[in-house]
Amino acid sequence: MSDVRQLRVHSLNPSSFFEAGFRHAAETRMKGLPVLNPKVAVRAHGFRRWGNDWIGAMTTPWAIFCVFACGCRETWPETRRAGSTFVVELPAGDFTFTTVEDEALGAYGMLSLKSPVNDVGDGETADLIAQMALDMMLTADRIPEDDEDATPLIAPNADGKLHRVIPIRIAPPKNIEETPVLTPKALEPEKPEEREPFFDRIERAGKTSVSRRKLFAPFGGKKTQQNEPSTGAVERTPGAQSDD
Repeated sequence: MSDVRQLRVHSLNPSSFFEAGFRHAAETRMKGLPVLNPKVAVRAHGFRRWGNDWIGAMTTPWAIFCVFACGCRETWPETRRAGSTFVVELPAGDFTFTTVEDEALGAYGMLSLKSPVNDVGDGETADLIAQMALDMMLTADRIPEDDEDATPLIAPNADGKLHRVIPIRIAPPKNIEETPVLTPKALEPEKPEEREPFFDRIERAGKTSVSRRKLFAPFGGKKTQQNEPSTGAVERTPGAQSDD
């Protein structure tokens, strides 16, 4: 039978539905199994809407796990059959759920968080594990801005294990002031050749004997070859006056 024909569509919060279903399983087909922890009760935790569907956590005497239940038949893929897996995108990352088909509960997705739970001391601890895991899955994975020592928890993989990351601080060297700079300094542009202002040369020319040729030489005046015969003509720049 396909998962669509066994599908249970929940228009309201399915907490009580899954509590009743797993409690019935604990009292019937799971009863007397050595993996059970009698200190842990069947209880639903934090079920809420996620898109068109529902997500929450369950504690049972044999396992702690997350449940992804259908809230809209039209958006629940028909390819989700018993044993198949599908990925749910949550704030803390992508999580892989396994499709389960149950005669009483119908088809739903399950993500194991801890199984078995023999080493859990009491029901309160089991409830805390389930609630904390669900809260972390639904919280964006980031370090608080005001806490440099915060340690982020990476979302559990398909095996349900949490992986802790140790933050690494980059410390500057102790002799940072004596450490040579690795980046070379930028080359400074060459300063243009400074020339004596024209009117300063005029004033200096009045105090000393300076020829007209030397006075205008810095401005690119044309030099006359010594062996070139003089024609008596004076080269003029348009707009300039002759000294004759």
